Amino acid sequence: MNDEIKYTKEFYDQDYNIKRYGDAVDNVGLWNSEKIIFEKYINKEDRVLDLGCGAGRTTINLFKKGYKNIIGLDLSTSLIEYAKNYCIKNNLDIEFVNGDATKLEYEDNSFDVVIFSFNGMQCIPGKINRDNVLKEVYRVLKPGGLYIFTAHNRDDSGSFQKVWEEEKIKWENGTQDKNLEIYGDRYTIDRTGEVAFVHFSNIEEMIDFINQEKFEIVEYKKSTDISEESEVTKEFAGATVFWIVKKYI
Repeated sequence: MNDEIKYTKEFYDQDYNIKRYGDAVDNVGLWNSEKIIFEKYINKEDRVLDLGCGAGRTTINLFKKGYKNIIGLDLSTSLIEYAKNYCIKNNLDIEFVNGDATKLEYEDNSFDVVIFSFNGMQCIPGKINRDNVLKEVYRVLKPGGLYIFTAHNRDDSGSFQKVWEEEKIKWENGTQDKNLEIYGDRYTIDRTGEVAFVHFSNIEEMIDFINQEKFEIVEYKKSTDISEESEVTKEFAGATVFWIVKKYI
C-alpha cells in the first residue's frame, strides 16, 4: 500500500467518518439525482460494483430498491465493518468487501455497472492512483458496461471560484503549495477540523482523463440540473457532476 492510499485509509477509518457515513445510510439515503440516474442506467438484474461505498449508503439503499446483485467495496476497514453490522441487524444479504479500487481483485469483464458515488474517485490522492482506478474499472467492466461516477467541476464551484482563480495564478507563478501534485488538488479543512483531500477537475480535464481508456461518454450532467435535492442532501453533499461512460465494444 503506497503512502497516498495509506493516508486515505487512515482518514476514512476515523471515528468522525464512521459516524458521518454511518448516519447517512438512513438519514440521507440516495439523493434524488442518484435515484434518477441509477433508475435510468442500471437494470435490476445487473451485476453492480459500488466502489468507495463507505458505510453502504448507496449499496444498501440500492439493494432495498431491488438491485440485489450488488457488491460494496471500500478501503476503510471500519466503514466496511459498519456496513456488515448494519446488514446483520437489518437482515440484509449484501456482500461488502474491504478492498483497494486501484487494485481490484476481480476477473476481467465481471460487472455490468461500476459506480463511484459522492466524488469518491476524486478523493484519492495521487494522479497515478486515480488513473489506476479508471484502468481497473475498465478492466472489470463487461463490454458495453457502464461506469457511473460524480466529480466536482472546478469551473462551476460557486463560492470556491475565487479560490481557484487565485490558485491558478500561484501555479502559473510557481508559488503554489509544493505538497500539491497538480493544479486542482486541494486539502480542505471541514467544520470539525479534519483535513481531507479532493481533486477538483474541470470538464475538459475530466474528458481527457476518461479518454485514457476506451470509454464512450454517454452523458454528463450537474446534479442540480437533474433534480432538486432535499435539505439533508444539500447539507451532506452539495452540487456535483454525474458522469456516465460506457466501455467501448
